[in-house]
Amino acid sequence: MIDDMNDNKPSSARETIPRVNGAVEEVNLLDRTSSNDGEIRVPMHVLFNQAARICTRWNKTIKGTQMQRSFVQRIVSTIYGYSFPILFFHAMLFPKHFWCNSRHDRTATLGCAPISCFRKATYPDGFASTLDQARTYATHASSSTSTDDNFTLHCYGIQANAASRGLDSRLAIRTGFSVCTTSTSGLKLGESDKSQLNENLDSGQGAMNLSAAAHKLGCDAFITYTPNQKDHPGLRHLHDWKESRRWTSNIERYDSYPPTMQRDFDMSMEMAYTHTMTRCWLEVRKLWLQFIISSTTTKMGKVSHAFFRDEYQECSGNLCHIHGLIGFDRGNMDDEEFKEFVCSLQRNSVGDLVAADEVQGFIDSGLFKNEHDWVTCRAKAETVLSHTMHNSRCLRRVDYTGVYDKDFVCRKLHPVFDSKDCKVDEFHDLPFSFSEACLRILESIGLYTPPVPGEANGTFHHEILQPKRHLGAVHPQARENMSPVMSEHFAFTLSMQNMQVITGTNGVTRYVVKVRMHLSDF
Repeated sequence: MIDDMNDNKPSSARETIPRVNGAVEEVNLLDRTSSNDGEIRVPMHVLFNQAARICTRWNKTIKGTQMQRSFVQRIVSTIYGYSFPILFFHAMLFPKHFWCNSRHDRTATLGCAPISCFRKATYPDGFASTLDQARTYATHASSSTSTDDNFTLHCYGIQANAASRGLDSRLAIRTGFSVCTTSTSGLKLGESDKSQLNENLDSGQGAMNLSAAAHKLGCDAFITYTPNQKDHPGLRHLHDWKESRRWTSNIERYDSYPPTMQRDFDMSMEMAYTHTMTRCWLEVRKLWLQFIISSTTTKMGKVSHAFFRDEYQECSGNLCHIHGLIGFDRGNMDDEEFKEFVCSLQRNSVGDLVAADEVQGFIDSGLFKNEHDWVTCRAKAETVLSHTMHNSRCLRRVDYTGVYDKDFVCRKLHPVFDSKDCKVDEFHDLPFSFSEACLRILESIGLYTPPVPGEANGTFHHEILQPKRHLGAVHPQARENMSPVMSEHFAFTLSMQNMQVITGTNGVTRYVVKVRMHLSDF
């Protein structure tokens, strides 16, 4: 696809095809001493590479402005004497997926949309829109375009550019984009101060709206679901395929390649696996949440309302996990009966996870195939749910002695050692301080009475001002600090979960909403 600029092709044909003389091509290194004049010559790109290497710092990368980077790129990548046709945009940037690869790869994409398709018209020249093409490229399971991070980002960039046409770029930077089903690009400018509490929630106002809704529709459980790729239904077959390395049989003479090339094959498999696993998880998690919301056959009964949110950890490339607020149907139960019912759904130790008299019910419902699955489930719970690995997210400082084990403790309370009577459900007051100005305002409106002589604390006259923490009942002999779960949900998923009771904890629901909305990325 490289044509000499001095060829004899008709000028009319050349004028109709956009061309560019900037591209990345392998450069032949010259000898240090030229045979013509004896002077030392080095290709320009080598000088820039060496300069960049010298300027690299171990703790801070020197980054130029966009104009500076563009200037350097033009110098390094320009090849004089040649011009490159950009009639087929995707094929030029990603030849491995298109025509260059079709000679030896039977799964290569045959054909590529011409450059004329990248204009404002929705279906230019009768071709599918760029949005339809991007969806096909990203979701076609048998195409290599669906497993390429760079190509997926490139397709998103095209849609983002189309969505930002005619807009101030500063607005896009400030609010980002959100999904739009009516826009030709599939995107629209995000709204910083408005949320309908569906599809996405990316604003402080939306979090406040959700907190206010808790006054009318109180939530009873705060649940977290984290997929375990090895055991979760709908995902474990993909993990088994990758770990078994049976896929290497599809690469001719895999074992005869040197280790460096085998590592390249393994990395390609990881990239393809990541995309496929992500798509499967998004489908599986949708079906799983629909079951939780709609099913009435589990122990938790009917769900009256629910709110779920995906969270992606910024320091991890794993699948997203799910945070949810669930409200259960009270039926004819009074407050105490309902609180007891919600607390009974929570299990806090491996021994209490599935009682012996519950095994047959789990078998009848299909959660267990036989009694052997009961043993497997408990062993998996001890491995997955035990809170033994700590990081900066789950530690809090309690002292400044300089000894790590004394200065930091786990935020997760132990159900046995941190409770007064571990055999019953307890609700402990959370340590919460109010400023003097706040107390004066609360006193003026009748929500607070200052302490009388001899008392340490005053009295609050509204339950929301007295938040509590729930500690579930557990067997006194339990020593593993297990994350509390619903037994049926864990038996089905065999994955990390966390179920916190927030019924009767007063203002904790609003606190949970604030933290989850402001510290998470949707």
